[in-house]
Amino acid sequence: MPTHAELATKLLSDAAGFFRNLGEQNAELKGQMEENATVFEQLSGLLQQNPTGEVNGTPVAQLAGKVLKDASQFFVTLAEQNEPIKDQMMENANIYNQLGELVAQDPMGELE
Repeated sequence: MPTHAELATKLLSDAAGFFRNLGEQNAELKGQMEENATVFEQLSGLLQQNPTGEVNGTPVAQLAGKVLKDASQFFVTLAEQNEPIKDQMMENANIYNQLGELVAQDPMGELE
C-alpha cells in the first residue's frame, strides 16, 4: 500500500508534466507553466527523498499539500473554461484536493 507521500509524489510529477504540455500548447502561458512544473518537480523530489523532512522550518508534506491544493484550484478553473475537459478536470481537482489534505496531515499514512 503506497503512503500518502508516495501518492503525492506521483501527483506532483504528473502535474509538472501537465503544466509543461500546457505551456507547449500556449506561448502566453509557457513561462508560468515552466515555472510551475519546476516547482512541482522539486517538491516531488524533496517529498520522495524525505517525506517527514522540512524546508526552512516548514514540513515538506505541508508544502506538498498546499501545492496539490493549488493545483486543484487550477484544475477547477480549467474545468470552468473548457466544457470538453470539464469532467476530467473536476475529477483531477477532487483527487488533488483530497490527497493534499492527507499528505499535509499524515505523509506516512496509507489510503484505506
